[in-house]
Amino acid sequence: MRELRLSSGIYRTTFPNRFKKLDDEINAILASHFDRSQRIEVHDWAASDCVTSAEWAASLVKLFPLMQFTASDLLLFLIEATLPDGSAFMLESDGRPLQYVWKPFVIPLDVRESKKFPLNIALQWWARRRWLKYSQSLSIPAERLHSRDSSELNCFPFVLKKIPLVHPRAQLLQRESSSFTIAPHSAFEPLSAPCHVIRTLNIFNRVYFPEERLRQGIQNVWTSLLPGGISIIGRTYQENPPEHNASILVKENEKFRVLARFGAGSEVEDLALELRA
Repeated sequence: MRELRLSSGIYRTTFPNRFKKLDDEINAILASHFDRSQRIEVHDWAASDCVTSAEWAASLVKLFPLMQFTASDLLLFLIEATLPDGSAFMLESDGRPLQYVWKPFVIPLDVRESKKFPLNIALQWWARRRWLKYSQSLSIPAERLHSRDSSELNCFPFVLKKIPLVHPRAQLLQRESSSFTIAPHSAFEPLSAPCHVIRTLNIFNRVYFPEERLRQGIQNVWTSLLPGGISIIGRTYQENPPEHNASILVKENEKFRVLARFGAGSEVEDLALELRA
């Protein structure tokens, strides 16, 4: 998954303990900001495979026993659409093709191959022709997309199978803990009901989105927070060991106020501070 580029241009790069040090510091801030007997609601947006969400939730529930935690991402599974010859298209949940797998080749479909590799270009052209040929007959039942049913589904000429993208540790925590939930959600959509804490790490990055899109995402965070709620924004600037530039913002009156910074602070902190209700 660390090598897979989604159609949005985002890579789902994550790994266990990536935010361990940051979690400890954030937890201390939240413990001083909220009453520990309070039933706070925490959301971790763009959580990728949700393993770092599960780790954070496991540590945070020790401070807030009544906490409700939701890890979310727009993409929680892929669809493997296999043809009778054994080759398969890997699709996002909306049916958009990412790859064509024709052993031993894995051919990307949503990005152009480099001119330096003419064989790759030829394979990609052929794979896209196959997709155009067969995709017209593909219709994925909406009820199957929204259910937890992972069994194979015959959809001639394809056999469809869900490929879960949620880490087994996160799946296990969801089964064992009533306080931890995994749900589909886009960071560019507000919540239906406001909450106390929203974390958006490694999503509102200038390398991914233009400024206007980033403003929209930050506005959705504001809308989704209760008065006095906490926004955690930032990105990882170094992987080994993990180091992060992040900002902790509190929703006060009609604007955000900086509560704390880690490293150099979030690269989009200025956009958040410019926001007015």
